[in-house]
Amino acid sequence: MAEVLVVVEASASAGVKKVTLEMLTLARTLGSPSAVVFGEVSDQLAEYGAEKIYVAAGEDVEGYLVAPKATVLASLVREKQPAAVLLASTQEGKEIAGRLAVKLDNGLLTDAVAVDADGTATQAIFAGSATVTSKVTRGLPIITIRPNSTTPTPAPASAAVEQLSVAVSEADKLTKVVERVAEKKGSRPELTEASIVVAGGRGVGNADNFKLVEELADLLGGA
Repeated sequence: MAEVLVVVEASASAGVKKVTLEMLTLARTLGSPSAVVFGEVSDQLAEYGAEKIYVAAGEDVEGYLVAPKATVLASLVREKQPAAVLLASTQEGKEIAGRLAVKLDNGLLTDAVAVDADGTATQAIFAGSATVTSKVTRGLPIITIRPNSTTPTPAPASAAVEQLSVAVSEADKLTKVVERVAEKKGSRPELTEASIVVAGGRGVGNADNFKLVEELADLLGGA
């Protein structure tokens, strides 16, 4: 089976994000999942089905914004000729996907909630009030996956790790990261990571009563 590249979404504070595990689960319907890591490798990737793990690290990748990542990914796609590329529908994921599509002169689908074996993506539109099915007609499927679209399912694999050589141009280094600040995290999960979300509106009456919503979220282990 052809490889399906899954671009890992992770953070230093939270580790591998849930959407990555969702993408590895979806990737199995398209081919053999391979994780692309820009940073540190996690055992969770193999636990959820990654048969290969490509690692690109170093100052040329981590010291700049998304441009170097898109360049490295484009080079990997040309070399491996994967069946598809899956990225998270996050701010960074969608920017990498857009740049990758331009570099490869390829079609792109965003905010998918499901992917069929033939690369057809199901997308929720109009705030989830309607769904459409779409398929890339130029190149391979490059698809961004909306968080909380599916339930991650473990499928342990023996992942082979391969270090990628990073070769980026000066044009990829126009925006340098000068500082990273870790956001203060409470006991509740992030909204995009939560399986349960508790919301409150005008019915709570005022801001003071919103603590009832927070208490319920804490009891349910939700956001």
